[in-house]
Amino acid sequence: MTDTTTNPYGDPTQWDEIPDGWTEAFTTAIEAHGHTVTEAHESAITIDVPGLDEGHEWYIGCPNFHGMWGYGIADERGVADNVTWINADAADPQDIADHVHAILTGAPMERGWMSGSCAVWLPETKPAT
Repeated sequence: MTDTTTNPYGDPTQWDEIPDGWTEAFTTAIEAHGHTVTEAHESAITIDVPGLDEGHEWYIGCPNFHGMWGYGIADERGVADNVTWINADAADPQDIADHVHAILTGAPMERGWMSGSCAVWLPETKPAT
C-alpha cells in the first residue's frame, strides 16, 4: 500500500481514474525531459512520439491492480495489442516520467516477466513485485 501521508495522490491500486494532480505533476516532469503530453484523461495519458503510423498514439494507461502503469502504442481505434508494464513507484509522477523518458529514448532497461506480462524497470532499481 502507498503511504498517503507522504503521497497526496493515494494508492494507485485503488484509483478509479488518474488523479488530476498526478497528471499535472507527470506532465511537468515529462516535459522537463523534452517530451510533450498530447492528451490526458481519466484512464490514459498520450505522449507525442514522432514516427508512429498515422492515427497511432504512444500512451501510458492507469495502473493495474498490482500498481504498475502499462504502456504501448494504440492504433486508430485506441486498441493496444502489446502492453508492457512499468515496474516503478506508480504513485510518483517523477519516477514514472523518468521511466517513460528512458523507454522513449532507448536507454538501457531491465526486462522481465511480472504479473502475467512483460515489465521493464531502470537498471539501478529493483522490482517491487
